[in-house]
Amino acid sequence: MKNLKQTVCLLVLMGLPTFVPAAGPVVDEGLFLDGAEGIIIKVDHVDVWRFVPETEVTLSEEVTWPAQIPVNLLPCSVLEQIIGLAGDDNKINVRLWGLFTQYNGNNYLFSVYFLPVKEDTNPEPAKSEPREEAGSENATTEKPQEEDSIIPTDILKQIKSNKTPDLKKFQQVAVVTGDLNLIGRAGYLKQDKKIKYFQPSAFGQNVSQNHYILLPCEMLEVAENKMQKSPGRQRYNISGLVTHYKGRNYMLLRRAVRTYTNGNFTQ
Repeated sequence: MKNLKQTVCLLVLMGLPTFVPAAGPVVDEGLFLDGAEGIIIKVDHVDVWRFVPETEVTLSEEVTWPAQIPVNLLPCSVLEQIIGLAGDDNKINVRLWGLFTQYNGNNYLFSVYFLPVKEDTNPEPAKSEPREEAGSENATTEKPQEEDSIIPTDILKQIKSNKTPDLKKFQQVAVVTGDLNLIGRAGYLKQDKKIKYFQPSAFGQNVSQNHYILLPCEMLEVAENKMQKSPGRQRYNISGLVTHYKGRNYMLLRRAVRTYTNGNFTQ
């Protein structure tokens, strides 16, 4: 715990992102938070924001997320919009859509969409509706229609799929958020001051000076395990969802395939 605190303090002083997990249950990566209401609040002294659902949230037929249990929000363009509306209060009531990731036994939430919700400080008691008499002309058996999602139905179906996340699903996320997919880009996975990032490259020259800080997810964990087994400079073919937060580029890694060189050729 002492080493964790020292690392967090170092990253804060250097202006680098911190991925400190929140205590809570662990759910599978790829589950979708579908318009849950709650509060987004900043953790004191660090640039970490958490979503705390107001009530229990159903993620699938078998999985729920408990009420009042926080989950950390990953840096992304949608979170930056949320922070702008939160202002100096460092908190805001919202209705939130997001995608769960999992890394080292902890969950994080990649925000896809949100709507600010006005806090009702003086709720009025619900008025009782007059009962309809059996056989009355006004009586109806029709159920009220469910509220339409702010996200288009076809895109929402892709995102909410409980199958293993794939590139097609994250293309749908990109459509909603305005972020971009980086597909099949060669480069290197690196680490600098506890931060893992992807540096695009090509033989003999750099394709781009940009690098992408890698967000906590299952694919990052898999890639790290491969790197530990084969230390040294390793070249990968990368695909992922690229987003931006406070002037930095971030990537939610979806695929990382090791590539090898034979002389002047790449396999």
